[in-house]
Amino acid sequence: MATTHSRTTRTALLAVIAAGALVVSACGSSSTATAGAGSSSSAGSATSSAALVAPSSGAASSAPASSGPASSGPASSGPKTSGPATSAFVAPSTAAPTSLTPAMISAAKATLTDSSSLTICTSLPYPPFEVDDGTGKIVGFDIDFMNYVAKDLGVGTKVSVQQFTAIKSGQATKSKKCDISAAAMTITAERLAAITFSNPYYDASQALMVLTASSVKSLADLKGKKLGAQTGTTGLIYAQKYEGQYGYTVQEYQQISDEEQALQSGKIDAAIHDQPALNDYSKQQKGKVKIVDNFNTGEEYGFGVALGNTALAAVANYAIAQSKKDGTYLSSYAKWIGGTPPTK
Repeated sequence: MATTHSRTTRTALLAVIAAGALVVSACGSSSTATAGAGSSSSAGSATSSAALVAPSSGAASSAPASSGPASSGPASSGPKTSGPATSAFVAPSTAAPTSLTPAMISAAKATLTDSSSLTICTSLPYPPFEVDDGTGKIVGFDIDFMNYVAKDLGVGTKVSVQQFTAIKSGQATKSKKCDISAAAMTITAERLAAITFSNPYYDASQALMVLTASSVKSLADLKGKKLGAQTGTTGLIYAQKYEGQYGYTVQEYQQISDEEQALQSGKIDAAIHDQPALNDYSKQQKGKVKIVDNFNTGEEYGFGVALGNTALAAVANYAIAQSKKDGTYLSSYAKWIGGTPPTK
């Protein structure tokens, strides 16, 4: 992404975060829906601001090692990853609880905005992670995790739909719009200043998508052309970082669905976004679009709670760890993303 962070910088940042001396603000509109299980569809929102690595035309490379519990990555369809394997930012993680005591559950429940429900902030649509199933019920890979957390707490769930800018800034949880954010959100140094994250639960990369008839195969082929990206995302940061080098013009869109529509209508020549979201969209479009390049940016998704809410973060960490032990993670991954998560 736009800047590079060393491990020394990361350590210093975490110390500052622990001191609770950081503040951030943003805004976003909201609506409420229910969470549940169901089938996925298309479109979405995403991530922002970590250290992205430069694209290259070299051989395919493997995903970077993660600190913390084994996390998943997208099942790649299409071209091999062209970016180098090393990310300058490593998401922090803590040891997940091996069990939840009554005291831990009580402490987490005491932080809820509604004592009977886990209120979840998300940004729609963003399949396969969160999407309306057509009946007003919000479903997806992220929502499966939230249901797991709610079950451990002994409460129900409800979803508050927010602008992604409010989620990524931490304002959504800070202002009590919700208890936890589940929005396929990349853990970045900037966001750690305003959000307490769970351990990473998913490895992500960026992808480049074009119309099937297009001859574009990489960013280098976009000279004099237009590249679409969603506002506030790591895809936008990546696109802007190499705009001057490759000579394309970046067009911003508020929602990934707007970006995808712009590609279909010819307003842009290519779209960049998180790989799993574009992969899902390309499957839905059945031959109308194709993914031509992947960029190994070393991104990791995490669930976000209000800064300092370690009690609820601990329950989320427990859910991530336990779901991998009891098979829930694998079944959810197969259902929403397809196949099995890559191993590290």
